[in-house]
Amino acid sequence: MEADKNEKEIIEQAINTWQSEGKLSAEQATELKSSIVLKKTERQQIAQYFFIIALSCTLLALGAIFIDDKFLEKLKVYFSLSNIMIAGITAAISIFWFWYISKKRSKLSNTAFEVYMILGGLSALTSLVYILKDVGNTKGYTGFLLIAFLLLCVLSIIFRSRSLWVGAILALMGWYGSFSTVHSSQNLFLGMNYPVRFSVFGAIILAFSFLQVKSKRLVYSQNITYIFGMLLFFTAMWGVSIFGNFNYLDEWEKVRQTRVIIYALIFAAVAGTSLFAGIRYKNELARDFGFLFLLINLYTRYFEYFWDTINKGIFFLILGITFWLVGRWIEKNKKIRLIKNKHQE
Repeated sequence: MEADKNEKEIIEQAINTWQSEGKLSAEQATELKSSIVLKKTERQQIAQYFFIIALSCTLLALGAIFIDDKFLEKLKVYFSLSNIMIAGITAAISIFWFWYISKKRSKLSNTAFEVYMILGGLSALTSLVYILKDVGNTKGYTGFLLIAFLLLCVLSIIFRSRSLWVGAILALMGWYGSFSTVHSSQNLFLGMNYPVRFSVFGAIILAFSFLQVKSKRLVYSQNITYIFGMLLFFTAMWGVSIFGNFNYLDEWEKVRQTRVIIYALIFAAVAGTSLFAGIRYKNELARDFGFLFLLINLYTRYFEYFWDTINKGIFFLILGITFWLVGRWIEKNKKIRLIKNKHQE
């Protein structure tokens, strides 16, 4: 919550009063105080934007340096450093960095805090890379990605960092892709090709997001998990509607598209269910994802079955009308939400 200096003092006095009256515990009072962020002036905000840009450039630069093995090897030779020594140095830097940023948390904006967390996460991953080099885990990325997921997950929970949680999900996704590829037979993992296996993975992530609501330790990142799960699940289902469950591309090219129409119907049913559930339970994200992927499904089917037979001008006319209707629908829903908010106020 953002507040100016006077507002912050008033809120903190109210929190202290509630704590003295026994309405809040010491931990709850501390958490509430830490959530108050001072409003910044226009100059401070502009300076903060440049600061964030500078941090982002630094992050990209560090990423490029760590990816460049030749540069790191030159540093190792020049300073006569072993892998364990580099791992120890970067681990010490990570520990100090996370401790220092956690102390400064109340003085940082959410964006700056998350950027700092990414820098700390990068240092921790560098330490992990050099530890694994000395324990012999140099074949493939499966083991590294699994440990990286666990590391980022723990760090995210400790510091309640959403950016590290995103990194943890991406690492888990990479591990799943690598693991399923290594243990696949004829491009099939447990009888599933890539689109099918990632639609299952997306469904698992989505299901986990609903369990997060029940955990006080994980609820801070529930929305991120939910969005990521929806995006991955629907994107993978779109792939399934096109490629079915064929394990080789040349096999898919030989069959008629009518052979995979059942997958398109399943995709439509899933998107329709999401749309209906979003409207029924007032979940805007589920509603919008369902509506968007219903449209994507329809236009994908058009390209598959009618692109060579229907006039292109008619197609783009229909496309333009559709997007105009979508825009009107979004605008109408936005006005309805504004009216509801005014009534609630």
